[in-house]
This record gives sequence, C-alpha cells and structure tokens, in this order.
Amino acid sequence: MLETLLVTGLQFAEVPVEPVIHSSHPMDSSQILLTMMALSRQAEVAQFDSPDSLDSVIARPVLKRLISALSYRDEATLLHSRRVALLSVGMAQQLGWDGRHLRVLEVAALLHDIGKIGVPDNVLLKPGKLSPDEEELMSTHHRIGADILQACRLDKEVIQIMVDAHAYYDLRMNGVRSGRSDMHLGARIMAVADAYDSLTHDQVFRTKMGHQEAMRVLHEDAGTKFDGNVVAALARWVENDGLPYVKGERRVVDQVSSTIALSTEGSLEAGTLCHVFSYLYTLETLYDGFYVLDPDLRFAVWSSGAEQLLGRSSAQMLGQAWTSRQLSYRDKNGKPLTDRECPIKEVTTTSLPVCRTLQIHRRGGGWLEAELQAFPLLDRRGSLQGVAEIFRDVTRTKRNSPQFRELKLAASRDALTGVANRGELERQLKELLQETEHESNGTFSLLFLDIDHFKSINDTHGHSLGDRVLIAIARLLQSELYSGELVARYGGEEFVILCPATDLTAAARKAERLRTAVMETTISDEERLRITASLGVAQWEPGDTAEGLMHRADSALYQAKEKGRNRTCQLTRDDLEPAEYIASDNENRPVRDLTFSSEFTTCMMSQMAVYKVSGFVREVKAHLKEVSEERVVVQIGDQGLFRRWGNSDTRRPVMVVLDFSEPDHQPVKAASKRVLVRVTITPVGRPGSADEFERRAKRVFETTRCHFAAD
Repeated sequence: MLETLLVTGLQFAEVPVEPVIHSSHPMDSSQILLTMMALSRQAEVAQFDSPDSLDSVIARPVLKRLISALSYRDEATLLHSRRVALLSVGMAQQLGWDGRHLRVLEVAALLHDIGKIGVPDNVLLKPGKLSPDEEELMSTHHRIGADILQACRLDKEVIQIMVDAHAYYDLRMNGVRSGRSDMHLGARIMAVADAYDSLTHDQVFRTKMGHQEAMRVLHEDAGTKFDGNVVAALARWVENDGLPYVKGERRVVDQVSSTIALSTEGSLEAGTLCHVFSYLYTLETLYDGFYVLDPDLRFAVWSSGAEQLLGRSSAQMLGQAWTSRQLSYRDKNGKPLTDRECPIKEVTTTSLPVCRTLQIHRRGGGWLEAELQAFPLLDRRGSLQGVAEIFRDVTRTKRNSPQFRELKLAASRDALTGVANRGELERQLKELLQETEHESNGTFSLLFLDIDHFKSINDTHGHSLGDRVLIAIARLLQSELYSGELVARYGGEEFVILCPATDLTAAARKAERLRTAVMETTISDEERLRITASLGVAQWEPGDTAEGLMHRADSALYQAKEKGRNRTCQLTRDDLEPAEYIASDNENRPVRDLTFSSEFTTCMMSQMAVYKVSGFVREVKAHLKEVSEERVVVQIGDQGLFRRWGNSDTRRPVMVVLDFSEPDHQPVKAASKRVLVRVTITPVGRPGSADEFERRAKRVFETTRCHFAAD
C-alpha cells in the first residue's frame, strides 16, 4: 500500500472527474449544496474490484478533488497529512493491521485536516496560540469536514476515526472526561503520528526536534497523553525499517507538487469547494442542526448538530430513506403530521422553499419545538437533485453567542486554573457512578491530591505566586493524564482526578507518577520554589455512593499527610475503621470537635421574639430545624454532594443553636426585658481546616448579633 499510494504519488492523472457545478451567484444556497451533492454522485457510481481496494473506501475522483482543494488551500497542510498517513500506516502494520483496515486508516489520515479548507488565513496561519474563539472556529470546521465526507459516501469507519481523533485531541487539550472508553485505535494511532510529525517539523511556536528527542518526548507521555502500545509500535517501525519516513520525505514532498498540480479549472473547482465550507460554516453556527437528502430522498448528510438535537447518530441515518416515521413531526397543537403534510414532501411537490414551526420527536423521549426551513436543490434545468432541511430550536436563543459560550464555560470551569470546577466534578462523578453500576465488570478510581504546605507558600511568597502554583499544578495534571480522565479543582489547594476503567492498583501507580512529576517541577526560577503533593486513592466498589467514595479517598489523603506528606496512600472499604478519618489543621485540632460558642444580650419584648426569629431565618436563608420559647436551631448554608466544604459561604453549612434566657441582672422597670442569647455554632459536613470554620462561625455570629440588635 505504501508504495502505491503514499510514496509513488496518488496516481490520479488518468481518473476522469465530473465538472463541479459552479454557483451562478456566490450566495446561491441551492447551487452551493449541489456542488457537495456532485461529490456524492461521483462516489455513488464508482466501481471497485476488491473489498480491499482504495475505491471501496473512497471513490478516486472524489479523493482527487478533496486532495486538490486541500493543496490549493494550503500545501503545507497537505504535506503534513501525507506524512501523518505514512506514519499511521507504518505503526498500524507493526500492530498487525493489514488489508482494508490499513486503507481505511490511510484515507482517514490523509483527510483528517480536510476541515482546514474553510479556515481563514489569520487563524490557519496564525503565528501564535489560538484564542478560545479561534479554537471554537477550528473545531466547527472539523465538523464541517465530517459533513463533507458524509456527502462523499466515505466508509463510515473513516469518519469515525476522524471524529474520534478530533475528540481525542479536544479532550487532551481541555481536560474534559469524554465518558467513553472505546476511542477507536485508529484515532490513537493518528494522535501519535500527528504529534511526532509536529515535533519533528518547525512550528510557529517552536523549532523542530530531531528524531531521538521527539521519541523521548513521546515515550515520556506514553500511558498519559498517548497510547503506550502505539508509541512502542512507532519505535519498532523506525528500528526495523531504518526510518523510511525521514528517508522518503523529500520524495513525498516533490511528488505532492507534481501529482496535485492544479490547472485553471482545478483551481476554480478548489475555490468552489472552499465556498462550500464557508456556507456550511454559516449553517453550523447559525442553526442547531441540518440534513441533506439526495434525489431519492435518502440521507446524504446528517450534521453533528442534528445528532445532538434529535438523538440519532449519522451512522444510523446516512443512506436511510426519509419517512415521517423516522422523524416524527407534530404541529403546534400536537397533531401528528403525515408524510404529505411534512415540509419535505411540500418542497418535492412544489419545488419551493418552506418555513414552518413544528414539533419534532427526539429519540429517547420528548418533543422539540423548532423552526424548520426546507428548500429544494435544483440544477440549472430546474430538476430536483435533493432537499435540505435546517433546524432552529426556538426554545434556545443565542446559544452560539460568545457570551453564551463564556457563561457555559464559566459554569463548568474553575476561574483560576481552567480545569473543571466542583460542580462539574459532582455532575461527572454522578454520571460515572451510573455508568459503572450498569456495567457487569465496570470500575473506576478517584484520586485526591493536596499540595503540601500550601499555606506557607502563600504566607512566604504571596498569593500571586500561590496562584501560579495552582495554575502550574493544574496544567501538569492535565498533561499527565489520559483524555478520558477528569481533572477538577475541589477547593483551595486540592484537586480530584476521576479515572474511568481504572482499578486500585493502576490508580495507585498513576498517583505515584503524578506525585513524582509534581516533585520534579520547579514553579519559580527566581524563588527556586519546589513543591510536593500528597495523594489519596480509592476505587469504586459495588454499593458505593459518591460521598462514600470521596470520603474513602479523602481518608487515604489524610493518612498520607499524617505519615509525613509527599506520599500516596490507598484505602479500600475494608481498610476503613468504623470511626471516620477526620482531617485536621496544622495544630492537629480535630475538625469533628469544632464548636464556636459566644453570647450577647439584647432588649426584646416577649411578643416580638417570634418576629425577630422569623426575620433572622429569612435574612440568612436558614433552614429551621427546631423552635421553642427557649431554643431555636437553624442550618445556614447547604451541603453539596460531598461532605467537604466548598468555596462560598452557601456551600459552608453550619448548625446554629440559639438559647434564650434571662440574664442575672434584669432591670425592674423596662418596656422590654433584657434577653441573654447563647449562640453555639458547629459545622455541617467537613471544613478544610479549623481556621476556615472559625472564620465562618465568627461571620455567622456577627450577623446574628446585629440582627437581634445586641447591646
């Protein structure tokens, strides 16, 4: 395969290519989508002799057109894709792949950056780090590339590898758990190939590395960022074949220029495809989803937005015939629509566009109210060549605005470090518990990490350096972990890592690797500050709750700190004694024994006492637990999923007991009598330290005293 497709060139000169339909107007939606459907027709009529041949994966005329457009857009991107394909196939062969599987992987690697065709130069060639909005634009164009390849009738496994590879990259960069453990091996292979090629070629942000240095980086990240077996396969391929990649690279570069040389017509076709990408970008960003039907009313494109909106994957829909039974519609009053009453049939009958607000059934239950635009794809003779339908969820407005994206990100991310926040941790831990409980052999582990002596870092070097420490540790954890694992800041200097499909032994090894990595990190060259961390590890056991698992990992962390810090401890359910392990502050004061007591006197008419108490409960948004003439008990603040306190007072719950009595000396003649109020405050849940509880208790006491207008 390598000799016929990658080294000797694509050999497309002899392949006839149907002319692309050029739009008579740059904003003619029908003609733009017909350009895409022309690729679909070429793929449909392609013939192949062997199930292992290239044409069984993608029609050669279609591949030529896509490769030509990518070369026209940016030859450097095409060269990179060719190199990634060569590397991917070489590694796959070392892993025992052959036949059709190699063809599929090769095509996926060649086209993995096809979405860059529509990316503007200022983003594609930016000599610096991309902003979040630019990253979002790149991600959107990757989805558009998948839409194009659907229309090209590629083998579904090619698209799966490309989508998984992009998700693999996304998750590694953003530290978000995917909830999936079945990432396609082809995607993992492409991740290593992509990284190796990036390391060994000049980039805008660094100069290239030599082969040995690049392999050292990959080996260091094996088992964390990258699949260790794949990295080992790359090393074997290089050793066995004498680095054919480096030796043959110059030949590949020369033949890209000669094989993909563009004529004037070819340049025009490539430019038209770029226009298609621009139009699809509008659909992806302005609407919630869309699909395109071919002349036989079979699904040719099913966008990622349609997948999310309607709960049906592209693999389920592509090639299927449209019927109202597949996509159930109702009018505004809830009346089901027949095939004839649906917008699609109206368009095919009249060849005119239709816009209506209807209800669409979501797979898994529920109905979505959406504005539907359906319009015909007509050629220049007026013949119907397909139908497109666009959805806009009328219940969600401005979901793609920068403000919406920022709010969505803020809701799940810690503002300082950028990793998941406590709320996102709670949500994903709940999901992981539910997933694991339904799997026969499912398991996962949880790591609790605490930076040692962090308070002294803040006290000695200042909070600015303390923040730098937190940011550096968060980035280190993200870089050291797999894409499917979640890093979250639990509070203060504590981080939690969720490790799906990981048993206790593997999790303990992972924790030790993280501990060593932290210990070897220098945060500040000026201060020569080195830090250490302690870790607690626990594995999910049948019957575990989120609170129970967190408590076990927290108890293991407490043991690690008690044994001298800078170490890892692990606990099973059998290891725990009936009494809880309770964290303590630097003065070894047990948190469970914390109590704050004080008192004040106030003048209060007896008939006004009930109003005072009612007003106090409303003011502090307390939960009333007990009430009598002599005593009131309230809880202020709410406890979350975990017993540990959060970062705000609303997540630092305390129990407040107010005991009312007469003072020893009461004035004989007074309109209102003096009342002695004894206040006892205890924590609900687990504060991070005694000092944290004391500060919280003093604030609550002062609020209580002020409300009762104490003397």
